Amino acid sequence: MSIRNSNLRPNFWTLFLYVLISVSVFSSCNDDGENTPDILEGKYAQGYLVVNEGVFGMNNSSVGHISTSNSVTQQIFQTVTGDSLGDQLQSISILEDEAYLMVSGSDKIEVVHRGTFERQATIFDTTTFKFANPRYLADVGNNKAYITTWGNFGDIPAKILVIDTQTKKIITTIEASSGAEYVVFDSKTKKAFVANTFGSTISVYNPSSNVLENTIDISPNSPKDMLLDKNGDIWVTASPFGSSTGAIYKINTSTNSIETTIQLNAGSENVGGQLAINPSKDILYYNFSSGIYELPITATAQATTPIIQNGAYGVSIDPSNGDIWVGIANFQGPEGNEVIQYDNKGTLKNTFTASAGPNEVIFLP
Repeated sequence: MSIRNSNLRPNFWTLFLYVLISVSVFSSCNDDGENTPDILEGKYAQGYLVVNEGVFGMNNSSVGHISTSNSVTQQIFQTVTGDSLGDQLQSISILEDEAYLMVSGSDKIEVVHRGTFERQATIFDTTTFKFANPRYLADVGNNKAYITTWGNFGDIPAKILVIDTQTKKIITTIEASSGAEYVVFDSKTKKAFVANTFGSTISVYNPSSNVLENTIDISPNSPKDMLLDKNGDIWVTASPFGSSTGAIYKINTSTNSIETTIQLNAGSENVGGQLAINPSKDILYYNFSSGIYELPITATAQATTPIIQNGAYGVSIDPSNGDIWVGIANFQGPEGNEVIQYDNKGTLKNTFTASAGPNEVIFLP
């Protein structure tokens, strides 16, 4: 009897220690962010945000939300904060768990938690850093972001705001050219490219020193939208003011030189200027007033047939599946503002009601 007890005792403790170690290891794996990443909480954490620009001067810009089950909620900023968003929401940029809302006509940037839409900060004109008409944002690394601004066409000139993304405060400002608009940061060259839409140039800045290093001339066209492809080249839509023609340029970010020019001859149709790219970053989508055209990055001539025939105001591509989301804007009234979802072949999937002037869809992680 005593012999049997002595044999069982070490086996019991061995089993106990094995279970204890297993539980500890399992808990460690669950606590490891790489194995079980935290899921952002909040009603608006997943799905899609709709940038409703609003009618200029009417203070009716807004943010809509489309859930993953296709439920639409309008005016989410106003609902959560109790405040009107303001005049002319130009763009929204996502930086980790926060969304930056560039409210151009109200000369401010609202920073909200992107899951709950609770306000985190409001960046606005101050005595130290005066600015007007914020447009677009690019994360340039090292807890810094660039925000382009037009100025007020009077005593406040165009400039780039350098934002500390930890404190949500302006660190400094950089002099910019007229109509500083789209901004792209190239992680390969560590440079920021800014489209000057009221001129005919693209400015190249070094974010480590906040110094203008180069200027790319695309005369006689004025740059509109810009993005990076899979090779790290920048593509730009451009057209002269008041003209129905234009071009798409491919720019080598290492040499700051134009490598490809694709002429766009739209006849009586205006070059829309919107530009998007598929998840593989090798097919471009751009709009004329008659529809949306598809163009491989290897192309040397414009596409001839639209894959979607409508008067798109905004064009966005879902990076997860390549779906094409189109904003249809009616600036004469609340009716007729829609966001339409197509698959990557141009087949209709869904139509959603939007508020005034939907210009972009933001795809939430």
